[in-house]
Amino acid sequence: MTEAAPKDDVRRAWLDEDEANLSAARVAKHRLVEQVRRLVDATFQLDTGDADYGPRRDGALAWEDGEPSAATDTDRAAGFMALAAEAEALADRIGELPRIPRAEIDGANVSLARRHDTLLVERSPINGRSNPLAPPVRMWADGEVIRGEAFFTAPYEGPAGRVHGGWVAACFDELLGCAQGASGAFGFTGTLTITLRRATPLYTKITYEAGFSHREGRKIHGWGRCYADGVLTAEASGVFVVPAAGRIGHGTAQ
Repeated sequence: MTEAAPKDDVRRAWLDEDEANLSAARVAKHRLVEQVRRLVDATFQLDTGDADYGPRRDGALAWEDGEPSAATDTDRAAGFMALAAEAEALADRIGELPRIPRAEIDGANVSLARRHDTLLVERSPINGRSNPLAPPVRMWADGEVIRGEAFFTAPYEGPAGRVHGGWVAACFDELLGCAQGASGAFGFTGTLTITLRRATPLYTKITYEAGFSHREGRKIHGWGRCYADGVLTAEASGVFVVPAAGRIGHGTAQ
């Protein structure tokens, strides 16, 4: 875990914090989120038994003549339904607990009262530690450069054994979006150009780096690269546009 970003760093909204600075309840929530990610991965890879995949990893035949060698389709269906009932019960239990109010649903702006929950390090779909939809991505500041690590598993697959290009691009959008903060301001993504040099593999530590290039009025320019085992797999360049009002979330000014 990386140390907390300096309080005067405008990029802090994206960056990991030392868990020693978090409440016990927030740390426990992060643990729950990790388990939900595991559940998604395991559920995605459940074998329904209606296809012949040949030998298993241990060498034993999974299926024979198109028929399951052990449990019947009815048995497997019953097992899956039982698991679905358990998942439904857990979702119901969590749904009954207090939740973070949202302006678009509850009509209350709690961005100041619950400041930590509005930070991208908590809610981002890319590196949000409280967002179970986010892949395991970590980001930290190395001077003006933002670095990141990602580990993509089966649910993020595009071509067989490779990360879907959309996820590669989405991570660039997040890292460049954070790196632009070195300019002293933040803008919305205007253009994002991705060059995929080679396929990005699953189950491999993917390292990202991104930085601020220059600013032209309201336009902030940035760059990014990602690697798999030290081999360049993709590059990015982006232009972010600061709103005319000069502010974009996170309490940052023009």
